[in-house]
Amino acid sequence: MTKRLNILAILNFLIIILSNQTFGQNALTKEILWTTDWSPNGKYIAIGGNVDSLKIYNKGNLKIHKSIPVKNTITRIKWHPSINIIAITTQMSDEKSFIFNFETNEKIELSGISPDGARGIGWNYTGEYLAVADNDGQILIYDIKGKLIRKFVNQVNSTKGITALDWHPKKNILTTVTDKIRFFDIEGNILKSIKHRQEDVMLLSIAWHKTGDFFITGDYGDEKDKSLLQYWNDQGELLKTIDISKGEYRNLAWNPKGDRLASASDALRIWDTKGNLISEGNSKDYLWGVSWNEKGNRIITSSMEQRIVLWNKKAERIITLE
Repeated sequence: MTKRLNILAILNFLIIILSNQTFGQNALTKEILWTTDWSPNGKYIAIGGNVDSLKIYNKGNLKIHKSIPVKNTITRIKWHPSINIIAITTQMSDEKSFIFNFETNEKIELSGISPDGARGIGWNYTGEYLAVADNDGQILIYDIKGKLIRKFVNQVNSTKGITALDWHPKKNILTTVTDKIRFFDIEGNILKSIKHRQEDVMLLSIAWHKTGDFFITGDYGDEKDKSLLQYWNDQGELLKTIDISKGEYRNLAWNPKGDRLASASDALRIWDTKGNLISEGNSKDYLWGVSWNEKGNRIITSSMEQRIVLWNKKAERIITLE
């Protein structure tokens, strides 16, 4: 009898969790392409998800150049800003997050990360440090060779997972997003904590502008509250809130020039630095990954239904891989 009650309790819990998720958030069983990033030299595009491999595509024809086996889910990919190495976070997997050398195929496992994996990752502005934010609320700093330098927590007495992070473009300051926006120096000292809206809605994405004068965040939203795209100044003061999306803001990316922001949600949307909508490209499903090329004239997206789409800078489709 006790065993049966326990099973029923677990089933009820799962039903509650699933009923509270939006269409775009249900990632338990779907094979989703979570993330994409364009190489700094513009020649290659890396794409990953829960499809058991990291795939590197040629930029022009989107033909596979290299495929690296990875057990289960790749949550985020970040090319190094100047050399051909890629940092990869994983979750729901026996395979740990790692650094991959594109030239030698060497994989360096990143130690100290939660067994539940990680979702936040980024290189600092010099490329000297790599930060990983994991699903236990830890922030880990590595050198370029994957050596763990420092580890600290996002919030004392909390194991709430961190969904994304970004470095300030000119200082060794980290900004993480989860239930709040938090600023840290490289030593792990918290500099500021901001509640981004009155409702208890998780944040999903963050992108600092190249000037360091402001940054953008995107959140989940839920059945009652719309997903918000928000512009903040460098002190964490809210500048603008936009609520037009029907889906959560999974990822954000600035073009190299810094005058256009691409957001991945129910559509590909292009914004200017003031939060004005410039272009919009309709999508058949929810977009998860988004990245610009080095010239700022092409955008790559990956999606919930494993579609890869190459767009021009006006959010017009060029190539679609189903």
